[in-house]
Amino acid sequence: MLRRIIRGALMLIGLVVLAAVVFLWWASGGEEDTREVAPGEIVAAAGVTPPPAPSEITVVTFNIGYGRGPAGDYAGPWTQAQITGWLDGIAAQLTAMKADIVALQEVDLDAARSHGIDEGKYLQEKLGMAARTCVVTWENNYVPFPYWPPSKQYGRMKSGQCVLSRWPIASSTRYRLPQPDEQPFWKNAFYLHRAIDHVEVTLAPGKTLHVYNVHLEAFHAGNRQQHADALAALVAKNPSPDVLVLGDFNALPPGAIVQRGFSDEPDIDFTGDDTISRVAATGLHEALGLKDLYTHPADAPTRRLDYIFYGAGLSVEEAHVITAQPVQSDHLPVFARFRVVGGGGAAAAAPAPTPTPTPAPN
Repeated sequence: MLRRIIRGALMLIGLVVLAAVVFLWWASGGEEDTREVAPGEIVAAAGVTPPPAPSEITVVTFNIGYGRGPAGDYAGPWTQAQITGWLDGIAAQLTAMKADIVALQEVDLDAARSHGIDEGKYLQEKLGMAARTCVVTWENNYVPFPYWPPSKQYGRMKSGQCVLSRWPIASSTRYRLPQPDEQPFWKNAFYLHRAIDHVEVTLAPGKTLHVYNVHLEAFHAGNRQQHADALAALVAKNPSPDVLVLGDFNALPPGAIVQRGFSDEPDIDFTGDDTISRVAATGLHEALGLKDLYTHPADAPTRRLDYIFYGAGLSVEEAHVITAQPVQSDHLPVFARFRVVGGGGAAAAAPAPTPTPTPAPN
């Protein structure tokens, strides 16, 4: 009798373990394109006429936190009306900025947590942009995070980065970045593949603007520095004075006053991190001058994670962190207006003056 009970218990445990393994195998799958280098989807809006060749361009980088507002991941789940409400707020901010080119990070493309809304498409249509390109950086059948309760879990995941443009997009290439070696394999199976999206925007016949939309590692400094080196190598491989490198770098500017002990993420420590210095070593200039101007968390900022770098083919006219209320994400957007100066040579060919940040428009 006892033997039968033990045997039954072992069989039950075995079935539970098998079911868990099968679930994890299924849940971690679903990624359609695992190539290290892959083309991004490009969509031209019907009936939208691009403006003529510009003498100035307005550029914004914005981590929109998949349209769930400034609250953290544990505050969900969110209703569809809440998601569209935040997206409408983001669109209103970008409209007020008169943005010409927008780099977006943490954009859901068909995810359960945001009710299957293609947020890149939604914002392109709201803004009347001529073109968009999106690349997938996170795709799983089911993401069991936050771990508890299950009602808060993300579920089906398809998310990434997008660039919206008033001018045509000629090409888009996703360069997938390595995941952190420090993380166990089972965690990486459900972890995003951060990426650089190299986008070529046609400002005029024969005039291409190279845009690199980036989202670097947040939690592991060594992995983030790997990403910065990959970015620098990619920019060097495609020398052009007409270049923008922008996005969520998840790193502090050199000489940041506070580098650890953040109340929202007490485990984060940026001591010794030189990610931004590695990017600046390309010879590109930063629109805000690498100052301690905070972008995260948006409702009570304590640090800067978001940047716009530019090449010698552009001259910055004004740049600032947008602090208009109410905030629409857990990151504040960064805005810059450039004069298109043209010319040739490498990105580092001519130094640019450090701009004086101006107050954010309301």
